[in-house]
Amino acid sequence: MILTAEREKEVIRVLLLRSGAGEEEAEDAAEVLTEGDLRGLHSHGLLRLPYILRALRRGTILPRAEVRVVRETQATALLDGGHGLGHHVARRAMSLAVEKARKTGVGAVGVFNSNHFGIAGYYAEMAMREGMVGVVTTTTDPLVHPWGGCEPLLGTNALAVGLPTRPPVLLDMAMSVAARGKLVEASRKGERIPEGWAVDREGRPTTDPEEGLKGALSPFGGPKGYGLAFVLEILAGPMVNAAAGRRVRGTLEPVEGFCTKGDLMLALDPSAFTDREKFLREAEEFIREVKSSRKAEGVQEILLPGEPEFRKRERYLREGIPLPDEIWREVESAARELGLWPEEWG
Repeated sequence: MILTAEREKEVIRVLLLRSGAGEEEAEDAAEVLTEGDLRGLHSHGLLRLPYILRALRRGTILPRAEVRVVRETQATALLDGGHGLGHHVARRAMSLAVEKARKTGVGAVGVFNSNHFGIAGYYAEMAMREGMVGVVTTTTDPLVHPWGGCEPLLGTNALAVGLPTRPPVLLDMAMSVAARGKLVEASRKGERIPEGWAVDREGRPTTDPEEGLKGALSPFGGPKGYGLAFVLEILAGPMVNAAAGRRVRGTLEPVEGFCTKGDLMLALDPSAFTDREKFLREAEEFIREVKSSRKAEGVQEILLPGEPEFRKRERYLREGIPLPDEIWREVESAARELGLWPEEWG
């Protein structure tokens, strides 16, 4: 299945509008979900749409939600997302962070009462486009075990950092070795998973995806990844009036009640710390140094954070987005179930 980016956006927008979303909400969600697929991150693209449509129908995501600032200083704010579409709420949050950074040099906005917002890197890139450094983190349902443990108590807790350099640098990573979706896919195909991806319910490393799904995902980098996941759980949890650990719910199905995860967005103006051109010049000198450094045997090129995704995006914009047929079928099925799918779109 090949879709142009514009076609995908239109499908998402129309289905959300027919589910009661406002125009801006639908546009924001369509934009961010399509960006996920453009970068090859299908778990955060169109695949999420059936979940969103079902959540709108059952009332765990509220259309036309009121997004309110409930605490504010010159450089910070806390947003109540009103249980609205996470992509729309997160765009509002980063826009506010950028606005504050223009005035003070630093803007930090926390979010609670929101929903899954797609790829974290999209919001870091919003700050980059304004010439700022963007930093984004968010929590998820507990999927990752603490180091030495066997229970899922931590989210995959994405962290994105965007630098407005030439070329741009965009780190976007989760705290688990592998995504849960990769275990689901391996289980569906009857394949094994690499050791180190997950543990079973007793905390033993497993190559059986079914046992891993019953147990927990492993943090990347051993105790260091666990440590990072732990502090992000607090920063995008209790610090922004959101939940942590077992109390985080709503980013995966089945869902009972509203989503309880949190987000934290930061925008940093380099000119508040140093001369902007000096910053760019020295950062770009380092980029050239890394790119031209001596490569290990068999390595063709040293890539920057975000470079593979940027290249994939350029190719997919030219050639269309290749989507697994099962994703399209699931979207079609969810839409028909809701009475939202015109026959001529089949």
